[in-house]
Amino acid sequence: MIFLSDLLLVTGMLLMVWGTLWFLKPVGIHTLLHPLGVSDTLGAFLVVLGLCFRYPRHVIPLGVAALALLIWGPLVTYVIARGCSRLPGRRS
Repeated sequence: MIFLSDLLLVTGMLLMVWGTLWFLKPVGIHTLLHPLGVSDTLGAFLVVLGLCFRYPRHVIPLGVAALALLIWGPLVTYVIARGCSRLPGRRS
């Protein structure tokens, strides 16, 4: 179980770093938000899942955290995208 936990933790962290590296590309904010939102949400979920395997006594609070991540990650990405599309000089 420790190997599976470590694998999930490392994969989740690598996904979050990979999504953050997209900001080094000189493209529009909407193009950047999709890979960042997906990789951060999936990466954070994998980290919480890895913690569930590492600490099975804390599955319920970690499950609540995973559910919150699955809801708030895409919601925050959507709010940022909507806010950027309403900037002055942009057509909606």
